[in-house]
Amino acid sequence: MTAISKTFLQSIANSPPALEIANDLEPRKIMSIAPVARDFPAWHFAMLNDDDRNKAVERAIAGLELQGKIVFEIGTGCGLVALLFARYGARHIYSCEVNPRMAEVARAVIEQTDLADRITLLQAGSNEVIEKRLLPTSPDVIFTETLDCGVVGEGFDLVARDIRKVSRPDTLVMPAGIQQFGILVEGQAFSRLNRVSAACGFDVSVLNAYSTQTYFPVRERLYDYTPLSEPFLLHAYSYSEERVITPKRALAYRSGTAHGVLSWFEAQFGNETITNSPGTHGHWHQAFHPFEEALEVSAKQEVMLTISHGGQIFPSVGDAGGR
Repeated sequence: MTAISKTFLQSIANSPPALEIANDLEPRKIMSIAPVARDFPAWHFAMLNDDDRNKAVERAIAGLELQGKIVFEIGTGCGLVALLFARYGARHIYSCEVNPRMAEVARAVIEQTDLADRITLLQAGSNEVIEKRLLPTSPDVIFTETLDCGVVGEGFDLVARDIRKVSRPDTLVMPAGIQQFGILVEGQAFSRLNRVSAACGFDVSVLNAYSTQTYFPVRERLYDYTPLSEPFLLHAYSYSEERVITPKRALAYRSGTAHGVLSWFEAQFGNETITNSPGTHGHWHQAFHPFEEALEVSAKQEVMLTISHGGQIFPSVGDAGGR
């Protein structure tokens, strides 16, 4: 029992399908066969098996001077990052996780180590941590990896607001910045993941009322598409500053039908850059931002793109032959 959180085992044993068998099994057997309901995303498995991501995060943390430092982590997950900060010398880590089941997983993982005495796990969102003053002091380092393929889908603006509330001018925020890049694409295959017209001779287009307007994840290498522009900076994000939306310019280098923008990010964690750029094989997908209507573009035509706070992209075109 020493290697496994008693609270976690109790939560499993109290799941209805497990009640009859829990009393007759050793804890490790309960862990292996009890049908536990999972209410957190399945991508946690892929993320923890993403060696490139894991190694980059570890190198970033190992490169910091952490002696005597207090760390605040937003989004504990299973506890890996908190453990890495403890491994590399942080005085104490306060880590918050809003999902109760995930928090119990993290507690079980952390309690198996000899680093648990330097990690305080808070089962709460960052806003609750701040409102209830659960942090005893302003942190020296703030770490969050609440990023999805299109950056903002895991509550970027809310997390950024909370970071600004507790950080000092000399607080190190990781990631320090995130750049989101994109290309105009002719990609009917992407559009078909989000819109439909007919099936077996029946008009089923009413379903399009529920199509995604902002963006959705795609594995770009699995689909046929044609780039219509060179990569351009779509938006630059900082957790330390209010987000200001400004139109960005893309220049089409060939004529075609633009169905939307394929985007990816580069996040700066210390000296390490973590990215989901096309061609990479990490757990993050790329993001496809569909246009409300397909856009005909000509070679050398300028396209102005405005991305909303939720990630929807609104295009407008100028004359061909733009600078």
